[in-house]
Amino acid sequence: MSASAAAAPAAGPSRTLPINLFTHHSPDSIPSSTYLLPASWRRFQLSELINKVLRTDAEVEAKPVPFEFVIDGEVLRGSLEAWVKKYRQGDEERVVDVEYRRTLRVPQEVARREVEDWVSGLSLARPGYILLSSYLSHLQLIPLASFTSPAQPLTLNLPSLLGATCCTYLSPSSVLSNVRVAAGGVDRLVHIFEIPSLDPSAPSTSAREVYSLHGHTGPISSVISGREGKDVVSGAWDGAVNLYVLPEFEPTEHQLEANPSTFLPGQKKRRKANPSGVSIVEGLNDGDVGEGGWRRGPDTVFRGHNGRVGALVWDKRDKEKVWSAGWDGSVRGWDLEMGQEGVVRQGPMDKSILCMDQWASTGTLATGAMDRTICLWDTREATSLISLTIPTASPVPSLTCHPTSQFTLAAATYSGHIQIWDVRSPKHAIFSVSKAATPAAGAGGKKREVTKNGKVLGERLLALDWDGERVVAGGEDGEVGLWDARGE
Repeated sequence: MSASAAAAPAAGPSRTLPINLFTHHSPDSIPSSTYLLPASWRRFQLSELINKVLRTDAEVEAKPVPFEFVIDGEVLRGSLEAWVKKYRQGDEERVVDVEYRRTLRVPQEVARREVEDWVSGLSLARPGYILLSSYLSHLQLIPLASFTSPAQPLTLNLPSLLGATCCTYLSPSSVLSNVRVAAGGVDRLVHIFEIPSLDPSAPSTSAREVYSLHGHTGPISSVISGREGKDVVSGAWDGAVNLYVLPEFEPTEHQLEANPSTFLPGQKKRRKANPSGVSIVEGLNDGDVGEGGWRRGPDTVFRGHNGRVGALVWDKRDKEKVWSAGWDGSVRGWDLEMGQEGVVRQGPMDKSILCMDQWASTGTLATGAMDRTICLWDTREATSLISLTIPTASPVPSLTCHPTSQFTLAAATYSGHIQIWDVRSPKHAIFSVSKAATPAAGAGGKKREVTKNGKVLGERLLALDWDGERVVAGGEDGEVGLWDARGE
């Protein structure tokens, strides 16, 4: 379609600007051309033009698709003429490259569900379910249907009461029976459970802990799995990254003795004798170190971080590599096959990194930190450190990159906000939703301040996940919130 045919005629003389419209979303591509468009046009007229070019005769009555437009990394919020005056000093001869993309849907809250402690980890990796870990020291597999029906979640209790800090699936979503999930704990262990069936009618007592993975001397901060659930990698406050290779068949004996040889942070290193004469650690007995699972040690221990490990990501383009981010401001790549550190990206030492994810299409890593920033790390360039820094108003303890789009991510903040960002226009979040804006009311019509077990609730979010269609988030408020948040 020519520029003259595409542009709607205007009454009287009208100045035009040479505009090059393009998109990264192939189904929405229009013929490549320089369009001479009225300088007064804004987003509505540009969006109408794109729809007219894309519409076929059979789609005359179809509902138009809203688009937004980005020029040099900034969303167009006024007219084309205003942009040219501001950024081109009124130069109307040069072609303006305008990227268009489908407008993201404003996140709409679907439902909330109360839990009896702070939420520490969430996953939407399995369709139809939410995997949740909490400081009540348990895992829960919550059917999405339970938000609108009386369906009950499956609860898996950790053997220690110290709290669960993170969670993940081990089994791929295609596996429907003997599904394995994992949780990291304050007790320094990774607990792996096996669920025979996800059928709600199946007895929950049939689920069991099959492994307790030892080797860390501090609370677990992150746990991930790869290679179809055969390998597990954990990071902890002790600065170590441990690799565990699970056996093909369930063992018949423990690799390690029951008595712990290390101590929890702040715990008194004092031993006492029990009636049988065996020396044990006071306050931490055999039940607290994973009595229900086969005890195993790490196959490989990676050390390099000078401080706590904050997050882990299994590389989505190289299955032999794992990335870790730490409180020392560094991002490190570990070669699992060679058993050594392969890549080091050292950021500012005061940038304590709390969370990390990766875009599969580009390999770019996104991290959230205590210094109230989201940073992008280009893993394709050996000399690059941080390729983009996005300032936020609060520390970011959890974020998730969109599974298909290479530009959008969702983040949770300590201020209780859920934000969706497009890295092409990083000055402002596309959407920011306060989880506390519509608090769930308790029995008396007031928001809960404490849980039934006396835990004081707050506003900070601690965990978030986004499958591209839904966002789930939770934290100190003792609730799991679900939002409809489609992103292209």
